[in-house]
Amino acid sequence: MKRKFSEQVMDALQFAVGRCGSAAELSRRTGVSNANLCRWLKGTMPKTGEVGPVFDLMGIGLDIPSAEAVDFVFIPKVAAKAGAGSSLETSGETLGLYAFRRDYVAQQGIHARQSVLLEVTGDSMEPLLRSGDTILVDQADKDVQDGKTYLVAYGDDLRVKHVFKSPQGLILRSENQRYADVTIRPDELGTYAVIHGRVRWFGRMM
Repeated sequence: MKRKFSEQVMDALQFAVGRCGSAAELSRRTGVSNANLCRWLKGTMPKTGEVGPVFDLMGIGLDIPSAEAVDFVFIPKVAAKAGAGSSLETSGETLGLYAFRRDYVAQQGIHARQSVLLEVTGDSMEPLLRSGDTILVDQADKDVQDGKTYLVAYGDDLRVKHVFKSPQGLILRSENQRYADVTIRPDELGTYAVIHGRVRWFGRMM
């Protein structure tokens, strides 16, 4: 089935960032602002005239940059760090792209264009997640399923926690039993506390 023009543009843009290693490096080479590149990578469709210099410099056409790229989607890794305890850096800067097989992502029901990768810090989710692990957060998957793992903003912190429903609100629970549960009251949800998305995958360097 022929792919939509918008999908080809987004795939070509992700390929260009992947080839350069980061959105910041692509910005430096093309003169296109890093803010625009990051906005486009998150799903905002650029105008042809805006993105043209990127494709021209990288020698990319809109028939998909390479045959191999057809089978993959590219998910950005951002500079924000999710604290498995409390957090940390909250910059949305794109550091680079990770390739995932398109069929695997579709099979798992992951919304690739609304997903991000980021690094975990702290030990509150050990042994499941360790400091330095990379997690994939599906930002389209925000409806809490009891016991699943989510990226939650709580005050000024980003936290990765198992989330449970209770009559008092939502309970954030660590894997590491040394950490106490945190209860989010209904009146805090959406203001002081925000569910950013469900953690669907993690990777670890050996």
